[in-house]
Amino acid sequence: MNILNNWKALELLTRDGATLVCIEGRVYGSNPRFPSSSHIRTSPITSYSFQSDAMVVTTKHGSEYLLGKPDPSETFAQQRLLRRLARAGHAAASAAFNPMESQLTEHVSRPGDEAAKASQPHALTEH
Repeated sequence: MNILNNWKALELLTRDGATLVCIEGRVYGSNPRFPSSSHIRTSPITSYSFQSDAMVVTTKHGSEYLLGKPDPSETFAQQRLLRRLARAGHAAASAAFNPMESQLTEHVSRPGDEAAKASQPHALTEH
């Protein structure tokens, strides 16, 4: 996976008013398209995740970048990036539900549960 160092987030507006978030920085890794330490601008970010406390972004073209050290002039770069992505409508990439990893191990009915069910409207069913 490629690593972006000395990175900063860019917020771009399209002609129709949509907000795109890209990242600019120095790429390090095994991507043959970019010699190590090339300065690049990613395609728009479509999702992000955290792997071992490091942020990984996925771009429109399917590339993944691990975000290393941000540009020194960008204070709170990761927090600012998360806010920009939220404004642009991007949420963290979530893994599919895995029942084997679910934290719910048992459900115990409480006395108020039945009363709550009884007060909710019921769906109509055909007989």
